[in-house]
Amino acid sequence: MEKETDKKPADTAQPEPSPAPEPTEEKGGRQKRKDKEPKGSGARLAALEQEAENLKKELAEQKDAYQRMLAEYANYKRRTEQEKEQIGLYTKADLLKQLLPTIDNLERAVDAPPGDEYKTGVDMTIRQFHEALTAMGLEEIPAEQHPFDPEVHHAVMREDADGVEPDTVTEVYQKGYRVAGRVLRPAMVKVAN
Repeated sequence: MEKETDKKPADTAQPEPSPAPEPTEEKGGRQKRKDKEPKGSGARLAALEQEAENLKKELAEQKDAYQRMLAEYANYKRRTEQEKEQIGLYTKADLLKQLLPTIDNLERAVDAPPGDEYKTGVDMTIRQFHEALTAMGLEEIPAEQHPFDPEVHHAVMREDADGVEPDTVTEVYQKGYRVAGRVLRPAMVKVAN
């Protein structure tokens, strides 16, 4: 048997509530509705667009500065190459100008009659030539009766020599020269055993 208290009357049913919009979760557990934009989102969007514009302008400025720097470097490189060429030409011109008197004296020697005066003229011309080269920094490498140095001497012969220290240059076949410490041509020499 059923008790009457367990039965509910049918006419006392409550109406169903209307469905609420679905909530969405934000950070921190707060909820917001999908159908409404949060306050200030339009301002935030405008701020982000402005920041993007500023970044684009800054990028354009940096790109312009980079291109200018590349152009300046290309101009600098071209100028230095031209200056190098000009320095080389001026150096050659200066060298040739200093050698012209020697050439003049050699031409006079060719026209002079043979004899002692001829030999004296050629000797003077050679001395003048050496003076011009020395003024430009050319120096002769000392060799004869000096210890053999493979950095500045080129040994082409060895000989047994009495009264001479071993590895001493006994004869010079061709003089060696250097400029500012740099060997232009080593001296070709004979060395004692």
